[in-house]
Amino acid sequence: MKNQLLVFFCLIGIGTLAQVNLMQPSNFTPAEFEKTECITDADRQAVRKTIAENKQQILAKNSQAFQNRGGSPLFVLPIRAKAEFDEYGYYIINNQVDHDLTPNGSLLDYECNERTYDWTTGNHEGTDYVLWPYPWKRMQEEIMEVIAAAPGTIIDKRDGNFDLNCDNNGNPNWNGIIIEHSDGSQAWYWHFKDGAITTKEVGDTVEAGEYLGAAGSSGSSTIPHLHFEVYDANDNLIDPYEGPCNDMNPSSWWAEQPNYYVPEINHISTHNSPNFDAECGVVEKTYEELNFEPGEEVVFRIFFRDISTDDNTHITVTKPDGSVLYDYDFTSPWPNYTGAYAEWIFPTDNTWQDGVYTITAEFYGSMYETIFGINTSLGIENAAAEIFSIYPNPASESVFIESDAIVDKVEIYDMLGRNVLQQISGERKIEINTEALKSGLYLAFITSEGKTVSRKIVKK
Repeated sequence: MKNQLLVFFCLIGIGTLAQVNLMQPSNFTPAEFEKTECITDADRQAVRKTIAENKQQILAKNSQAFQNRGGSPLFVLPIRAKAEFDEYGYYIINNQVDHDLTPNGSLLDYECNERTYDWTTGNHEGTDYVLWPYPWKRMQEEIMEVIAAAPGTIIDKRDGNFDLNCDNNGNPNWNGIIIEHSDGSQAWYWHFKDGAITTKEVGDTVEAGEYLGAAGSSGSSTIPHLHFEVYDANDNLIDPYEGPCNDMNPSSWWAEQPNYYVPEINHISTHNSPNFDAECGVVEKTYEELNFEPGEEVVFRIFFRDISTDDNTHITVTKPDGSVLYDYDFTSPWPNYTGAYAEWIFPTDNTWQDGVYTITAEFYGSMYETIFGINTSLGIENAAAEIFSIYPNPASESVFIESDAIVDKVEIYDMLGRNVLQQISGERKIEINTEALKSGLYLAFITSEGKTVSRKIVKK
């Protein structure tokens, strides 16, 4: 139940600040929104029929299963990042409930904007939490975990359906869970990844925050996401988000309602190619690179969530010796977009210092960092790198490094290349005390089975 993803723009700057204005865009590509049907009303009625049959079977085993025990629930966010995820962000909200019931182009979300969609005979009836960037890659990695927004009883569960769909065509073969809460209201969680669903069955109860599945693209879907749809005890569609254009329900159903706009950077990275894979259903090659040789181009990207007209991003590129290479502002000239990426190209030559460079982006008061190296060992990693998990990251007082293999040694370096911490291990899981480290970005070189890999650690 998802229109085509996003609007993207690309910025490319070449040379030094004296040679070119790094702020100027070279390409802007808007996405085309589909106006196609999700599932039909008949399919929805078939779902409700299945729910009724399931509830009868549950009641036959437990006559007290659906006793009304209070008012409507207060939700927690129905998604979370996988525990090992250590980047800045992983999703955007690309569609809300459509409150203008006139179909075929009459759009209205709860904040009186048009962050929703419809089609010739119907309206979008839920909230779409979309994996971004690299949705297909992050779907396979199960980065977006779907969790119960409130406690309740599973009244429908479906799995085993194809999960790489690319068409919003009314396909009713979704994977997901439907939960009924104690007041009789229901939450529908749709489009799960095949095989990544809870082992609990219809009739079992779940608690708020309990794992239900992983986001996918099963059913009528164009991209990996969670479609979250809510009905009150009288089977009326509601929008859990309170706002000036929500006439469905008088108050918010959130324990703490999330903000409508969440301007932040989801991902910041360097790449060895300006190519950007976007083929539907195919795991993306990101072309990310940390180590470069003089003469190569450093492709630098920022992936924004909720960027608006005149939003400013201050970008600084610092050399290994701490001096500034680039320092400039990017001010968005475009309207509001749920997601976008900006791209710059930094050409290198033999005048560039060897060592680690730091790129810092300040956006809405938050700082985001990435690094790249000239003639360094950054990024000289292998398949063994995938066995490591580092958490929490950002770290405060300590950070854990866990592996399937024995970790022999961990060395941590600051951005000036100084060894600030070293720890010998011999265990598969080690705790490193980072309390004495200053806030900032560090490199952890982890040695295991004779191989050394590098990972970024952020100290709060």
